[in-house]
Amino acid sequence: MASATREFLAAVRSGEVGAGVWGCGHIGASALFHLAVAGVRCAGYDLSAARVRDIEAGRFLSTAVTHPAPAATTPDTATAPLRIRASTDWRDMIDQNIGVHLVCVPTDHGRDPSSTALENVLPSIREVIRASAPSRWPRLIIIESTIVPSWLDEFVLPIIAQHGLELNRDVYVGAAPRRDWFSGEEHTLRTLPRVVGGTSPEATALMAAFYSLVCQTVKPAKDAHHAALTKVVENALRYHGISFANALAVGLPRYDTAHVLALASSKWNIPYYHPSLGIGGHCIPLAPQYLVTEAGAGAMPLIEQTVDFNAGYFERLYTTTLARLLEGRARVAVLGLAYTPDARMEKLSPAFSVLRTLRQDGREARLHDPYYSDAEIRDLAGVEPLAFPDDLKDYDAIVLVTAHTPYVQDDIERHVAPNAVIVDNFGAWRDRRFPDGVRYYEVGAG
Repeated sequence: MASATREFLAAVRSGEVGAGVWGCGHIGASALFHLAVAGVRCAGYDLSAARVRDIEAGRFLSTAVTHPAPAATTPDTATAPLRIRASTDWRDMIDQNIGVHLVCVPTDHGRDPSSTALENVLPSIREVIRASAPSRWPRLIIIESTIVPSWLDEFVLPIIAQHGLELNRDVYVGAAPRRDWFSGEEHTLRTLPRVVGGTSPEATALMAAFYSLVCQTVKPAKDAHHAALTKVVENALRYHGISFANALAVGLPRYDTAHVLALASSKWNIPYYHPSLGIGGHCIPLAPQYLVTEAGAGAMPLIEQTVDFNAGYFERLYTTTLARLLEGRARVAVLGLAYTPDARMEKLSPAFSVLRTLRQDGREARLHDPYYSDAEIRDLAGVEPLAFPDDLKDYDAIVLVTAHTPYVQDDIERHVAPNAVIVDNFGAWRDRRFPDGVRYYEVGAG
């Protein structure tokens, strides 16, 4: 097995075997980038012609993965261009000797798991494998999307096994869920340990060798099911920690619970969670739903109760604390549509609950985010944009949802109106010296 794994990795390094990425959103496009930087010949498939054009032009969606990249992270792309082809026609994969198929399609619909995109793409992958020239190794199909682990048995393996393909002879199937962030330099695809698991020990070994090209540490799981479950569980654990912090902010509004949580985290085995305006993102808000789907309704009542709490969390925070703070403030500037700093990611962002609740309470709310155009703000959020920072003086309240770099670097104090109220999601402005009369509130700080 070790010899076959070494030969496979050599074939990938040489370009004899390529990698195909199915779905070129943030996960897929960044996978293309990092693999290509490592010298892997790549092909991408996506339904969106605009996304394909972006990839061919070297734009990989996430602010952390642009091309050309800094010299420290990529070769001289003028002399060693990235080997990436992208297409809206999956048949273009057939003649490219794709040995590794990475599945990076959406597996959610709103706040619920959805296998639709996965079920739609698997038959095309199967047909590419069937139509491709014979290979010395079984083709690898690796699901990078977050999935309900039982989906592997319910439809992934049955779909792949149709029309003559035999598992562990013609094809290996595995899971290697993405767990890195798309902003910042600390927790990246390269630095975070990658959990991988396949349908056989041989599959797991090939997967581990493949991901060693782009990940400093690879952690083999028992199998694909356990690898898939790991991503769901780790996000569910974080979901519960954040939910607990938010419950403290609502239940103990006269206490500085952010301060208490920081003190509690000084104990070696207590992680730090800061109360917030809500839980946003592609992964953490959905993790409990994947677990409930896997276990069955009623099997995990604690998780289901936490989901119910979060469904109306911001409205509770508004009622217990924010409505009183904002009393008499009719015009509110909301800063940040994305749920995480310095990225174009608005999935389930708390900004939507903030805007909706403010407007329902009769306040005028406008929005700014440096990563979205005025037209996108109108389309996505249904409110008018504002000009940052010049327009801030015209508002008697500011809600900082997302600590984008321009918001924390700007001399914000000069632009705040006298007697304004500031609501700061994570305390990014807690050390600023605002003018007398300005009331500053950090969420959870009492």
